[in-house]
Amino acid sequence: MEYLEAEQQVIDELAALLEGGEDRYSDLQIYFLRRLNRLLHLRQQEAGRLKAGELRMLDRVLFSAYRDCTAEGVGAEAQKMLHLLGSAPTSSHSTDN
Repeated sequence: MEYLEAEQQVIDELAALLEGGEDRYSDLQIYFLRRLNRLLHLRQQEAGRLKAGELRMLDRVLFSAYRDCTAEGVGAEAQKMLHLLGSAPTSSHSTDN
């Protein structure tokens, strides 16, 4: 039950982050932020079920989504989302192929 409450809090905070986004963000920026949010939730929900290789692949996809956000000028918002879910991009992802 506590997990569901924490998840709802993250969703509410994301909604607050994007509130009025139509005026502040382009459609592409909102798309990338929502994609990052969805991947973060997927990682949080599936972390216990995924094998190490699958988790590593998901982390790479997350890092790519984060980089898309920074490239579109919404890196600060992406970092807030990462911190809300207790994750942070690391430079080790950028050196792995």
